[in-house]
Amino acid sequence: MRWLASYVMQGRRQAVFAVTMLAVLSWNMSLVGILNAAVIGLVALRNGPNEGLITVGLALLGSALLGLIVLGDMAPAFATFALVWTPILLVAIVLRVTRSLATAVQSGLLLGVAVILAYFAVMQDMVAGWREILETFSKPLVEAELLTGSQQTDLVDTLAPWMTGILAAGLYLQLMAGLLMARWWQAMLYNPGGFRQEFHNLRLNRLLAYIAAPVLVLGFNTEMSGAGLLINYVAVLLVAAYFVQGLAFVHGIAALAGVNRGWLIAMYVLLIVALPNMFGLLFAAGYADAWFDFRARFQARGKAGGGSID
Repeated sequence: MRWLASYVMQGRRQAVFAVTMLAVLSWNMSLVGILNAAVIGLVALRNGPNEGLITVGLALLGSALLGLIVLGDMAPAFATFALVWTPILLVAIVLRVTRSLATAVQSGLLLGVAVILAYFAVMQDMVAGWREILETFSKPLVEAELLTGSQQTDLVDTLAPWMTGILAAGLYLQLMAGLLMARWWQAMLYNPGGFRQEFHNLRLNRLLAYIAAPVLVLGFNTEMSGAGLLINYVAVLLVAAYFVQGLAFVHGIAALAGVNRGWLIAMYVLLIVALPNMFGLLFAAGYADAWFDFRARFQARGKAGGGSID
């Protein structure tokens, strides 16, 4: 990906072109949205908020025009502006100003809460709204006899109450992936090795762990109705945040212990093939590390033993 980062840093015209094209591609390939966000993040981190705003503004004009020509609709461009470009620009500015990756990761939580509150404001009955959407999307599976009618009903009833929280967490993780990639690109071009150290030391504020404790306990022991919905959705968002810390924790411990990189590759393979279990395990590791700071303890033990931990 170095070539893309280098191309974007050649100038405003190149950055706007890359952002616009990646936005159009992301309308059919959602994972391209991470690259799209990373480009905006890199511009803001390296060239500042003003250049980031100009790049976003020009890319919005370009993608809206392309959307009108290709799809006859400018809505996808404005959706990308609201859900991808604006959040990454904000967290990148936070990172540039504070120079704290943890602060930027935590600021993303506020944007996730904003998404949840927006859904509460827009949708009068979120669960019913999601049930209707899920029934529409799962209907082809029933017609293809991949699901029975009763299985469809059970699936929709299970997922519908959680969908707003899942959506907010998904957008948050995409935002974090874009931010981390942007920071990696910046380090790769201008500060080799800097991102590795920064990511390995990523640890969210202890105060957030105190706040998360009652939210997580209440969230998973509260009925999915009324205020219980909001608590559960915030709990899901916090799980996503500590999943990010869990990844940083595993990378940091692996580096301190000097283990083979193959173990990290195995972790990501397991994350793909056993997503729910590995996601939960990494969340638990991240949340435990928030309390006990295992990396600092491991490093201190290595120094006390006279060993060299690189």
